[in-house]
Amino acid sequence: MSRTAISLHLAPSEQALLETILRRRSIPEFQKERVQIVLAAATGLQNKEIAKQYQLEENRVGVWRKRWGIAHQQWHASDQNLRPPLSESLVLQWLADKPGRGRKDDFTPEQKLKVASLCQEHPEQHGFPVTHWSAERLAQAAVQRGIVATISDRTVHRILKKTTCRPTEAAVGSMPK
Repeated sequence: MSRTAISLHLAPSEQALLETILRRRSIPEFQKERVQIVLAAATGLQNKEIAKQYQLEENRVGVWRKRWGIAHQQWHASDQNLRPPLSESLVLQWLADKPGRGRKDDFTPEQKLKVASLCQEHPEQHGFPVTHWSAERLAQAAVQRGIVATISDRTVHRILKKTTCRPTEAAVGSMPK
C-alpha cells in the first residue's frame, strides 16, 4: 500500500513570496532547502523526484512537504479577517524546526548568571594567585563555590560570550593596590 503525498497549490503571490525568500542571502541553507521543497512540490513533482533533484533523502522531502501542506491548509481555512497576512516571517515559522529538538541545556539560567557574575570578583578571593580570570579558573571557582557540580572551561567561555564580561577581565575596582 503506497501513501499519497499532500498536494500543494500556491497562489501566484504565494509562489512569488517563496521565490523572494529563496533569493535572499541572509536565509540559512536549511531554510532555503525547505522552500525549494515546497516550490518543487507545488509544481506537481513527487517526493522521489524532488529528493533526486536536490540530492536529499526522500523522507526529509516528505516531512517538509507535509508540514507546509498542513500549515498552509490551516491558514487558508482560518477566518480571513483574523489570520495573519502571508509574510516571510510566517513562511519561515511554518518551515522552522519543532520546539524541543536538540540537546537540552545542562545549566539553568540562574547558574549561568552566577557563573558570569564570578568574573566581577577578583581571582584572589577564590584562592587563585593571579590578577585576571581565565575560563579554566572560572570553571574551577564555579565548582568550588557549589554553583555547578562540573563545568568545562569551554562552557564557561560560551556563557561569558553571551554577557558583557570576558574571562580575561578582572574586577578593576576591586583589585588590590
